[in-house]
Formats: sequence, C-alpha cells, structure tokens
Amino acid sequence: MRLSFIFFLGVISFGSSAQSTFTPLNNNYLHFIERYEIKSGKLSNKFFSNIKPISRNDLVGMTVDLEKDSSAKLSRVDRFNISYLQNDSWEWLAGHYADGLDEHKAIQNNTRRPFLKHLFEKKSDFYYFNNEDFDIHINPILQFGIGHDNLTSNQPFINTRGIEIRGNLNKKLGFYTMLTENQIAYPQYVRDYVMLYKGFPYEGFTKVNNSDSTKLVTDFFSARGYITFKALKNLTLQFGHDKNFIGSGIRSMILSDFAAPYLHLKAITQVGRFQYINIFAQTINKQVAVAADGTEQLPPKYFTFHHLSANISKNLNIGLFESIAFGQRKIGFDINYLNPVIFYRYVEGHLGSVDNSIIGADFKFNFLRHFSLYGQLVLDEFNLKHFKRKGWWATKYAAQLGLRYIDALGIKNLDLQTEYNMARPYTYSHNSSFSNYAHYNMPLAHPLGANFHEFLFVARYQPLKRLTITYNGMLAQKGEDYNFINWGGNILRNYNLLRPYDYNNVIGQGSEANIQHNEISASYMLGHNFFIDAGFQNRKVTYPVSSESTTSNIFSLGVRWNIGKRQLLF
Repeated sequence: MRLSFIFFLGVISFGSSAQSTFTPLNNNYLHFIERYEIKSGKLSNKFFSNIKPISRNDLVGMTVDLEKDSSAKLSRVDRFNISYLQNDSWEWLAGHYADGLDEHKAIQNNTRRPFLKHLFEKKSDFYYFNNEDFDIHINPILQFGIGHDNLTSNQPFINTRGIEIRGNLNKKLGFYTMLTENQIAYPQYVRDYVMLYKGFPYEGFTKVNNSDSTKLVTDFFSARGYITFKALKNLTLQFGHDKNFIGSGIRSMILSDFAAPYLHLKAITQVGRFQYINIFAQTINKQVAVAADGTEQLPPKYFTFHHLSANISKNLNIGLFESIAFGQRKIGFDINYLNPVIFYRYVEGHLGSVDNSIIGADFKFNFLRHFSLYGQLVLDEFNLKHFKRKGWWATKYAAQLGLRYIDALGIKNLDLQTEYNMARPYTYSHNSSFSNYAHYNMPLAHPLGANFHEFLFVARYQPLKRLTITYNGMLAQKGEDYNFINWGGNILRNYNLLRPYDYNNVIGQGSEANIQHNEISASYMLGHNFFIDAGFQNRKVTYPVSSESTTSNIFSLGVRWNIGKRQLLF
C-alpha cells in the first residue's frame, strides 16, 4: 500500500468551510508568529504556534485582533510588519471584519500603476485573479548571491529562479506549489557536511557537478506542492510534499524543516483549547539503492507522528508526541499505523516489530507580554531499567530549553533569544537504515544529529521599518567518529556496528569538536518580499586532543524575491 492511498481515506467527507494554504517556513515568518503571539498576551485557540506552518487565514486573524488591542503597545515598525503580513495574505483579510473592510485596508496593498493592466495590481502579487469561485496568486522567485570563503578558491554563490502559485477553489480547496531551479556553491564547512552525510541541507535529489569537496557545486530542482481542505468543521487535511516544524525554538528536537520536503498526509483536529495532529509520511532511504530494469532506485521508508497540544491556561501550552520510523514492509506503508487515536508503542509491540519508537513532550509559557519560555524532551527507546547504570548506550534522549525576550531592555523591536540543545550519543539512530530518523540522509530533527551540547543566541533588531539586523551565535561541543568507530554522533550509522562499549557513554565522546559560529547579517526590504542581504560569518572548529583548528571567514551579498534565506547555522 502506498502512502498516496491514505489521502483518499480523508476525501470521503469533503467540507464546505473556507480553506487557506499555509504560511512560509522562513525565519521572518517564524519570528513574526512568535513575537506577535507574545505581544497579544495570550495563546490563540484558533491556531497553535508550536505547530508550523500555520494557516494564512489564522495568522491574518491574529494580526487583526492585535491591531484592535491598545494594550499591545504596537510600535510603528510593528504596524508596518502587521501590514506586511496582511498584504501577503490579503485575500483573507476582509473575512475578519464584521462591518466590512475599511477603505484604508482595502487599498493599502494596491499599486498606483499596474503593469500592463493586470500585473502587479497588488504589491504582494505579480499576478492574481479573484472571484467567488476561484482565487489564484502567482509570483516569481529569484535569488542571486555571491560570497567569499577564505577556505576555498571556488567561492560560494547562489542562483535560484522559480515560481510560486497558491490559491483556492470555491473557498473549499486550497492549493500551493513552488518550483525552483538552483545552482549553489556552498561555503567549505557546508561542503564538508555534505561529503560526510551524502545529502544536502533542506534538499533531496541533487546533481553534483564535481565530486571534489573543494569544488562542490550543486545543481538541483526543488519543488513543493500540496492541497488543503476541511473534512469537518474542526478537521483540516493537507496532502502533498511539504515540511513541518514542531516547536517554538531556533531548533526543533522533535521535527524540523532541515531535511527535504516529504510526501505526507497531515490531519489537524482542533477543538477549543486542544489540538491533535497526525502525520503519515513517506521518506526516502538514500543509504540503500536497488536496481530495477537497469535503473537505480531509492527505496521508501516511512514515519508516523501524533502530537496532542493543550492550552492549559491563556499563557501555558503543553504538548505530548509519539513517532514511529519504519520501513521494509512488503505492503509499503503499514496500515496498522493508520489508527489516529492509538499509542504507536502498543502497535509496535503488538506487531513484534523493531521499528524506531520516539516519544516526548514540549511546552511554552508566555508571560508579561515580553517573554516566552519553551522546551522539548525527546525519549528514544528509553529504558528505565538500565537508566541507573552509568552511561548505558541506549539511554538515548534529547532536550531543549529556551527563552525569548521581545522589546528587550525597553528597546522597541529588539528581540533576544537564547537556547540550549543536547542529544546523547546514538539518539535518533537505529539498527536499520529504514528506521533511523532521517530523510534523504538529512536529520529530521537537529542538523548536528546526536552526541552534542549546543548553546545558541540570537539578537534581532529592526530599527527601521524595512531594515533588519540579525546576530546568530552558536557554541557547540560535538563528538565525531574517527578510525571507523561509531561514537554515536552520526545518526545514519547502525548503532550495533563498531560501537566501542555499552556503558560509560558521554556526550562529546569520540573526536571532540568545539564549534564557535558567529554570524551578523542585514536585510533591507526594497519592495514587498524583495530584499537586499549582506552578511559575515566567522566559524571556528577546534579539536582539543589534536590541537587542530579551522577558521572560516565568509562574506556574502545578494538579492532575493519571494524566497526566504537559507539558515546554515551548524
């Protein structure tokens, strides 16, 4: 049974509620969602911000409510950002005004002189068409950037062209597609990461023009596409190729957007203070290739995911999740995991399977309209019996704790965030490549995989409406493999092979690497979703045992239109 069959299980109850597509998974949107929820002084019961992306319609609704709240103390920059968010999803704006959209709101996204009468009629759309039955928005995607890296003569660059289309049919069926053609030469540290894991951050299939890591240039076609609709009043379904991000942090230890888009069916059930999501996904096992009719094929693997989230109070949210990664089924997706309201651990045990079972929890506490405390805990094959024995290899868990402080120190639009992440050795890995927590060789959670400590600090300042200055700092201790021994940092490796010992395992074991990564960047928005970017990165890696060290100094300059920046902080 293929995962695509699951989609038809949800189509039998086709609803009539208005249905929107989702917000982009880029740093700007992720930041705005968290910032303006904190300023609102309460958690929303219409959407849950720890499950991203969120509905465009729901985000617009939050911004409208925020504008009406005098106690939110919005700055001029805040009102500009809110106007930006509303313009970006303007088709949903009128529905949030009981007395109709006022004249100012109706015209704020209009351009003075449309090009050829039908192009750029709206600031946010290259072309749109909108009536009672059909709504479509078409935008080009462009990104060009050049850089300098002191570690390579083949300098970094990016060249991306594409198109983005979104819309809905009869306000019932939402649709989205994004297509880009890309050529990228990464900085040397990213090339080293690619050569180690044989995969590319955020992407799947790529063509490598030169296998030499010092000259690595990638050429790839990237695509996303999905449909959304309401099966019931409180049940939203999404089907297609896309990503998800679980949590409120810079990283997610549960499920992040670092890997390539994957085919999945997502069901979002929302009733009052409770939200329950199911994800049934097909991923790709790049570690195994099989030949069929002379053609190399990459076999599929799968993961299923449940997450129950509850707003315990107006400021506190707590979530529980479970996930199973599995493969090697003759029937494809195991139908036993289709049950949306059962504990997967029971199903796994009932089948007598050895699938990779992961459970955990997350929380968020917003307070004083300035702060958000959040965290995550992930347990991977946790065994209490062996927990008391020091450093048992299968005591596998990961954790996160972070704090966000907006309008810090009384300075408007200065937002600070600090975060600690850790994962013990062998977390997310398994004894089968079909069951490790990875897709197309990239981690489904944290970019560093496992066997690490990490401290992050982000300062984001928006002194002017169109100018944003950002600092990203990272300190990490990572245990790397050496002499073919598996020290638990590479989640693609079989944890039963070449593992040095069963007990006394500690974070950072193996070849200890200390990473210091500092990045400062500035973005200026010339027009709606059209940015000029400049940045500088300093990255230093030291190996205490061998006294070796490597320092990267990377400059970059570029422009982008209707596309977010790639976050390469690892």
